Formats: sequence, C-alpha cells, structure tokens
Amino acid sequence: MTWKEFIYREIIEYCNRKESRTFSLKDFYNDKENVISGFKPKNLHRLAKVRQQLQFLRNDGLLTFLDNSGHYTLRGINLLEKEKEETFSIDISKEIPEKREYLVETYVRNVGWAKRAKETFGFYCMFPSCNNTFIKEDGTPYIEVHHIIPLCSGGEDGLWNLSVLCAHHHRVAHFAELKTRFELEKTLLQEVKFRM
Repeated sequence: MTWKEFIYREIIEYCNRKESRTFSLKDFYNDKENVISGFKPKNLHRLAKVRQQLQFLRNDGLLTFLDNSGHYTLRGINLLEKEKEETFSIDISKEIPEKREYLVETYVRNVGWAKRAKETFGFYCMFPSCNNTFIKEDGTPYIEVHHIIPLCSGGEDGLWNLSVLCAHHHRVAHFAELKTRFELEKTLLQEVKFRM
C-alpha cells in the first residue's frame, strides 16, 4: 500500500468516525499519529509526509482545501457511513419530499466579470473545434462562464482568468480526471491570452 492510499483510507475512517467530511490537518494527525507511525516506523518526518499526501489527494480531486488554516473536505466517496444510514431511513412512499437544510460554503463571483467575459470572448465555446452552443427560448446563445483557475485555488475574478464554455466542456473542466482538467486549463489560458 502506498502512502497516498494509506492516508486516504485513514481519512475516510476518521471522517466516518467523527461523522463529518471536514477536518483539519492538526486534528487528523493528532488522532492518527500512532497509526501513521506504525505504518512506516522509520519515517521520522511523519507530519510533513501527511501534508505531502494531502496535497497529492487534492491534486487527484479526492480532497478540497477550504481555507488557510489547514481545513480539508473529503471528496471521492459519495456517502459517509452515517449518510448511508440516513438514506435507509428515508420513507420514499411520501408524496412530498422531506426538506433539509445544509450549510454550504461557496465563493461569491462577481457577475459583472461574467458579463464582460461574454462581451469579450463571445457566445461560442472556447474549447477547440466545439460547436455545442445552442439558442435559448429568448433567442440568445447559451454559454457558461468558467473560472480557469478556480477561486478556491487562488484564481481571481478577472478577465484573464475567465473563459466561455458550453455546458459539456464546463463539466469537463470541473469533473474530468486531473490530466484532462490540466490540459484544458492550459488551453484556455493560452486562448484567453491570444484573444486579449
């Protein structure tokens, strides 16, 4: 088992036990220090190794870094054990779905930049040779504005960091495997630089 596989497995166990996807590096390491030291006893720089593995897991899209205080959110699995239990208790015979409130942290985007991106880059997907744009009911083309470097990864609300994509390529930019996302990011940054 590699370090990355080991740390990811321990994160899943830790999140299941505390019934939360969000955790801090400090809390995770303090809870798992004995298990981590038993995995590779000769490694004397365990905290640094864990931090490195968290970065690798972020690169793979299995973790999201939330802020500058070392907090992460687990990705890559659909449901924690407690969340699975909750789905079993839902009565699907009800005609009206049960309402639940969730607190979601998100980054506020400046809609003025989105408008400017459409004015500058047009209403056709910037992915090479894509013709997926369609006309909406009101007669205008449908296009989505995409932050090339996400705000949560240090990207800015600025024209240099915005592109216009069809719905399909916008999903590719967010959910494809890492290599495809990286290549698309590189392509879009070059295209924006060329058009500006």
